[in-house]
Formats: sequence, C-alpha cells, structure tokens
Amino acid sequence: MGEFKSFLSGQLHGYVEFRGSLGYSEKSLGERAATFDRFIHARFPGATTLSQEMVDVWSETRGREGPNGKRARLSTTSTFLKYLKEKGCCDVQILAEAVPKSLHFNPFILSDRNLSDIFHAADTMPVCRFSPNREYVMPVMLRMMYCCALRPGEPFRLLREDIDFAKGTIFIRQSKKHKDRTVWMSEDLLVLCKEYDDIFGDRPFFFTSPTRNMYAPSWLKSQFKICLKKAGLYDKVPRPRPYELRHASASRIILKWLNEGIGSVEMLYRLKVHLGHEKFEDSMYYFHTLPNNLVNSTKIDWDSLDGVYSTLEAPEDEKN
Repeated sequence: MGEFKSFLSGQLHGYVEFRGSLGYSEKSLGERAATFDRFIHARFPGATTLSQEMVDVWSETRGREGPNGKRARLSTTSTFLKYLKEKGCCDVQILAEAVPKSLHFNPFILSDRNLSDIFHAADTMPVCRFSPNREYVMPVMLRMMYCCALRPGEPFRLLREDIDFAKGTIFIRQSKKHKDRTVWMSEDLLVLCKEYDDIFGDRPFFFTSPTRNMYAPSWLKSQFKICLKKAGLYDKVPRPRPYELRHASASRIILKWLNEGIGSVEMLYRLKVHLGHEKFEDSMYYFHTLPNNLVNSTKIDWDSLDGVYSTLEAPEDEKN
C-alpha cells in the first residue's frame, strides 16, 4: 500500500486495512483510495476536515471520463465515506444525482480471421528498446487470455508458481470478487508456456517486466493497440478491447458444448466455474453474445436457463 499525503491519510489507511480484513485486496483498494487522496491533497492542501463541497467537486466529471469510469470512481469513494460515517468522523456523501447510470458496452465479436490477424500481429512485433521483451510476452499473454478465457488483469498477477506444468493448469488468485479458481491449458498453450518459461528462468511473476515487477494494465492496452493497427482492426466501431479475447473464448466454448450435446443447465454451471463468475446472471450474458441464429437455436433451452437463474439468484426469503 502506498503512502497517503492528505489530512485523510490515517483514515484511508484504516479503511484499506478494514476492507482488507473482509477479504478485499488491500493493494487494489490502496490504489483506488490514493486517487482521492491525491485530489484532496492537491485541491485542498490546507484543509483539516472533509466537507460536502470537497466531495461535490470530486464528483464532477473529469476530462474524457466516461459514465462507467466515473461510476466506478465514485463507488469507491462512497464506500470510504460510509466507513467514515460509521466511525462518526463525518457525515458527507456522494449525491445520488452525481452517479451516472451504468452503460452496457457492446463487445466487438472477433471472428476466426480477426483472432488469427491479432495473433499474427503479436507474433511479428519488432524488438523495441522502450518495451523490452514484448516480442516474447505478447504472443504468450494474448493466447493465454484467449485459450483460458482470462480477464485482462489476471495474467499480470500470475506468479511463476501459479503455472503447474505437470498438471497443465493455471491457478488464478484473488480475481474479481476475490475468488480463486483453476483453469486448464490446452496442449498447444502448455507447450508455448514451457518454451516461454525456459527463456526467462527464475522470476517472481510469470510475465515479469524487465524490472522484475508486475506489468501494468496500461502496458497491455498500449501493446494491444499496436496489434489492432497491424491487424486492421483499430478503426472498427466499437474498437476491440483486450477483454474481447475473453468474450471470444467464452462464445466458442459454448458452441463446442452445444455441438457435444451438453444440456443448457449443465453448460451454465460449467461456464460459471470456468469464467470465475459469482452470479449466474454474469454467465448468462455470454449466451447473448452468440450469433443470432444460435441464440434462437432450439439447442439452447432458455426456459431451463431462466429457471436456474430465477431460483438460484433470488434472495433466500424469495426462494421456494
């Protein structure tokens, strides 16, 4: 956890530690709390008490900030303010009208040709002195994200010991909603990871930066942008994001299970575990990213899926 500089320093440390004791990632919490701390320190350097005016200024939209980004930023601050209120330190809040509604993002559905072009772009990345080793990292990282349906942030946190070459598995630690899970690699991916591991040898993270630290998410975004340009996808609307590799993987897994005749309910359970979802609702979303002819296919028993969702996602007092 980094050092806070504003007059809220002690309370922010207490908040992060408290949330950490509940199972939340202190590192992630610390990074989010630091943005609010820097704002208070820069805009109100002589302040000693948090006021509604300060929070209102913080609640204003920043530059090119989108609705979802602003919503996430204010959500973190709101939780901190509730913590302060519980402790009797202050009684200010994020006003409801300042929080924008969450906008649903329509993913770019990657075709087989799109995927091939992206992987080829990663395989042919030139050596760059400003980004050493990218020509080794990107081909493996992107294929791992696709083959194992990983979230973009998950490869960065992988320790070398999280890759079990004997079993062919990857252990995902404390991901979204702080859940651990294990995913299996295909034979081709396992061979590729072994070759990559032999090149870099002993190191803390599987994808360790030249400074032996964890790569930053911004690094992947910048390198993925280069791949999109080489693949002719940069100007597409919507522009593909690294997260699209997870979408592409999930949709192809569903198609494979459909062809194998796996029932819709069993498929939903499998997908929930494989993707590390907490709610069935999150897994159901991936069925709707399939091509329309498959969404309307009789192979998908929507009544059964709706039954599972309505039964298992309802509050305890609403269940039959």
